[in-house]
Amino acid sequence: MTFTAGLWMAMALAALGQNGERGELIFKAVIDNEIPYYDDCYHNARDGDADYALLDPCDLALQNEALTARQTAILHVNRGVIRYNLGDYADAIDDFTMALDLKIHVKAKVLVNRGLSYEAAGAERMARVDYESALAFNPDNKTARRRLDELKKPIYERSKLPARINAGLGPVPSAGI
Repeated sequence: MTFTAGLWMAMALAALGQNGERGELIFKAVIDNEIPYYDDCYHNARDGDADYALLDPCDLALQNEALTARQTAILHVNRGVIRYNLGDYADAIDDFTMALDLKIHVKAKVLVNRGLSYEAAGAERMARVDYESALAFNPDNKTARRRLDELKKPIYERSKLPARINAGLGPVPSAGI
């Protein structure tokens, strides 16, 4: 048994000794590699709807102590997408920033999402910084390039920001992160 497998087994056994739903959530995540509410959070972000109830699966999944840093980052991105769709740009910015702080490998996508949120909140300078940073990671990012071009125009000539973004990150096995 490798050290990592032993560590996961120890966490699973510790989870069994805990009371209530919390222990069950940790046990399921360790043994079944299933994070309750994780996929629901992704689907809610992907579908692009705007309803505060759509945040609940993300919030519940983030309470799980067995999450990896990558899973936590993905949940923050997906919750940020939902918050953007709700028009809650400040909280969307916070979620995208938390995801970036966890050092995931899809920085360009997250930077564009945060840039869109900054732009929607009226923080154009911060939006420019994020779009430029996204292009440094991925020079072919069309959204970052287009939004930078739009920010160079006078306000009355700019195209509108998207009301909704469908840019959630998929569940870990298919996320490609």
